Amino acid sequence: MALTLVSPNGFRYFSVMVMISILIIAFVNSVSKLLPEDTDLLRFFIINLVGFLLFWYSIHKGKYIKNPKWVWYNNSFICSGITLIVYANVVLADALHTYVLPIFYLFEIAIVIYIGGRLRQESDYQIFQEMTDLSGTA
Repeated sequence: MALTLVSPNGFRYFSVMVMISILIIAFVNSVSKLLPEDTDLLRFFIINLVGFLLFWYSIHKGKYIKNPKWVWYNNSFICSGITLIVYANVVLADALHTYVLPIFYLFEIAIVIYIGGRLRQESDYQIFQEMTDLSGTA
């Protein structure tokens, strides 16, 4: 049975993915709270940078993953990276009033656009091979 979200096995992997994401977010948040109270800018940069690095590394490694089970695990790191960036922006950026944040975000946007442009696209042969693999299982 395929590991789609609607299959029982796929839903189990989805649940594991969500749990891994939540635990990573809780871990990074608890580590950032070890910093002194008046270092909101440093907390913002740490949480945002960890989220960005998780996202970037998962996108980079995801190019080489073929096993559907490991794709779910990789997706948990992508989701936790995105959530950490959103958390840093929504929770911490409201308390910060600095002109550094727009420059920081522009830099991250440029990197994500660059990464998105370099993602490997499947060739027609690979798509055809996947279609024939699926038709043979029915």
